[in-house]
Amino acid sequence: MNPTPLRRIQVNDGIMNPSPLQRIQVNDGMLITANHWQIAHSYHQQRQTIHYEALHRGGIVSGLGVSVGPIPEVAPSKYRQPRWLTIQPGLAIDAKGNPIVVSNLESCYLSAQPIAETTIYIVLKHSERSSQSEIVQEAFQIIEKDVPAESDEVELCRVRLGMGDVAISPPEDVFSPALNQLDLRYRQWVQPRPQRMASVAAWSYHSSIIAQFEDLFAALPGLYPALQGQVTAQVLESDLTYLAYEDFCELTRPDQRQVAQYLQQGGVILVGAAADQLGELYRVEAELNQALFAKPQGLTSSLYTSAEQELHNVQGCIAEAVAKLTEPLLAFLNAEGLSLKSVGREVRSQPFSFSQWPTIHGQPVDLHGWGGLLLLVGPLPQAWSLSEDLNLSREEIRSAQELGVNVLNFAARRRCMYQWLAPPPS
Repeated sequence: MNPTPLRRIQVNDGIMNPSPLQRIQVNDGMLITANHWQIAHSYHQQRQTIHYEALHRGGIVSGLGVSVGPIPEVAPSKYRQPRWLTIQPGLAIDAKGNPIVVSNLESCYLSAQPIAETTIYIVLKHSERSSQSEIVQEAFQIIEKDVPAESDEVELCRVRLGMGDVAISPPEDVFSPALNQLDLRYRQWVQPRPQRMASVAAWSYHSSIIAQFEDLFAALPGLYPALQGQVTAQVLESDLTYLAYEDFCELTRPDQRQVAQYLQQGGVILVGAAADQLGELYRVEAELNQALFAKPQGLTSSLYTSAEQELHNVQGCIAEAVAKLTEPLLAFLNAEGLSLKSVGREVRSQPFSFSQWPTIHGQPVDLHGWGGLLLLVGPLPQAWSLSEDLNLSREEIRSAQELGVNVLNFAARRRCMYQWLAPPPS
């Protein structure tokens, strides 16, 4: 008995670019040939592909469990290693809408013997099986590869293999498989296709901010599935580019021209500022507002007036601090002749509405925007990640995530509309 072959392949990810469809116009007395039948079937297949690619993402529908299987008694000696996998019956659909039906138990042998630790992927791929008769049987291939599944494949499992001919085993902890154990955490289910993709890059590629954005992206399927996010290393080519406030202030003149051109093409620059002193002023303002609103017993009119005056002074300090903080950004916009129009409403309202910015760990978040240039003050990105250092309530985390979604959505929409308005390349 020979094992089901596992072919190693690499396929370039294609982009859907359909041509106008053609179909048969049937008339009385028309001679139907095999070519006519092919055109008729191809028309319906292309319509199905366009519909599915536009609205859905491929994945598993049901079944297709993967387990470590027994070694077949009739297996040749070179295949008598504990590396057999059993795939259970089930149904999947690839990104083109092709159903992949596994109707019986399938056994396959994991043949990779890497010279260093390597992740091996087991994927399903739709295929067709021709015969001598008029019937073409839709089938599938079980493929072993060392790169992630392509768009026309569906991942069943992956294994982080050690060196040599090692044995495969079930995971002791399904949420944290060890070396040489089956990993089912990355199986994808059939789901709607996101309406919009937001790409993010960091000017200095700060590991902390990239990880924080990735945590925000991980929350998108449950929070706002119409949007998907991805990190890219291509600065000033993404929908949103993050700069620390200090990095923005130190931009050279050539860098400033590149940033200005990026903004004019629809990109969004998010400048993050810690501004601890401003955060302290915001906290004092919130405490005074709360005290004045509560009007505790025993509060005399003179004390109330004094508290109002202190609040007025604090708000004046906040205005001065904000003006000083925004001065380099406004100077840049003026020097480049860019719009100074505020964009606060767009970020406040879509898709989640904010009458006031959230407060994270007692520190209010502030967001200012002019055209595609946004200034974020406060620890908003830190609240996207679960951290023992920040003891945040569920409401704080959710508010921070929702505002993060608004920023991503604004960047993706702005970039997209600028691209729609751009003339076609010559």
